[in-house]
Amino acid sequence: MKELRIDELIAKKLAKEATEAELTELAEYFTMNPEEQYAQELLENWWGSANKSKEFKDSFKEDHFQKIITKTAELELSESISPSVAKQISILHKSWFRYAVAASLVGIISIFAWNAYENWNSRFTQANQIQENEIVAKPGTKSKLLLPDGTRVWLNSESRITYNSTFGDSLREVSLEGEAYFDVVKNAHKPFIVHTSGISIRVLGTAFNVKSYPKESVIEATLVRGLIEVARNSVRNAAKIILRPNEKLTYNKPLDKIQQVENTAEKGSLSAAPVYAFKPEHISISSIPKNLTDSSRIETSWVYGKLLFDGDSFEELAQKMERWFNVKIKIVNPRVSLFRFTGVFEDENIEEALHALQITNPFKFQIKENEIIIDKK
Repeated sequence: MKELRIDELIAKKLAKEATEAELTELAEYFTMNPEEQYAQELLENWWGSANKSKEFKDSFKEDHFQKIITKTAELELSESISPSVAKQISILHKSWFRYAVAASLVGIISIFAWNAYENWNSRFTQANQIQENEIVAKPGTKSKLLLPDGTRVWLNSESRITYNSTFGDSLREVSLEGEAYFDVVKNAHKPFIVHTSGISIRVLGTAFNVKSYPKESVIEATLVRGLIEVARNSVRNAAKIILRPNEKLTYNKPLDKIQQVENTAEKGSLSAAPVYAFKPEHISISSIPKNLTDSSRIETSWVYGKLLFDGDSFEELAQKMERWFNVKIKIVNPRVSLFRFTGVFEDENIEEALHALQITNPFKFQIKENEIIIDKK
């Protein structure tokens, strides 16, 4: 009985025949049953647009509408229309025309509105079920994690990695901001993909290091073993670069542009289509020493608790030390920022590290809580 009353109120509202008290009653019902509000809004939107249509008005002249009502009443026991809806239509047959149109359509159209709501709600629920996982290594710390497929990941200071709950369904995808070392479990059917701000790296099973800090001008990918495929983001048909063991790719973000290299094949040949490639100045590949262990390489030594630097300017080294020691370093003299250093930090604190650097270059420093001021001596 209550459902019939709500149908009656909706019909009156659509037909603009509802009193203030009835509108209030209907509003209170939806307040207590918010899950039905969406379907009601769909119905009102449809009714509003349909009333503006000449075809709609012409198709519901009273003589034609009487036939529709009579036909619908005969379907009372049909599976497509419930007995309550058919009974309502039969009752409304005796009411005024405008109200009858609205009332009969409430029972019929609401079926479609509710189905639309159910489809929308199903998609929304499925989307909500996809959860995102995020692991963060704060400044001055490092993290090690095991992904659902068994892949091991080391996160350097001030880095984050994210992956969602669909990881491993068909692809193994992660997003990286900062620096990470990956030891990927091989799975030929489910490629492992690392997304960064400028490039994406695709592998099957291998070990490699990726450095992609937002504030740094370059992205680096260093391959330890296996093979990786590197592609620039957001560019279709871009040429992919294959890295082999002991190779490092350096990608220059400020010069992030693509040139189109026209193939010189004969006209009409299938290979005459344009090929896209990185400009040489935007990306470079260099070799790293094969006879060094991972703990002795600048690119991977951080995994073993060592901060290696070889010919770094003070400005470059200061950026690494900020993350390593969780401090802020300000170099006030431009000439001091050009000093170059080679060495390694392992167990030193920030003050010990700065004293060690003073052995090779003259500068002075002042520590104020978490900030370090560096100037010419």
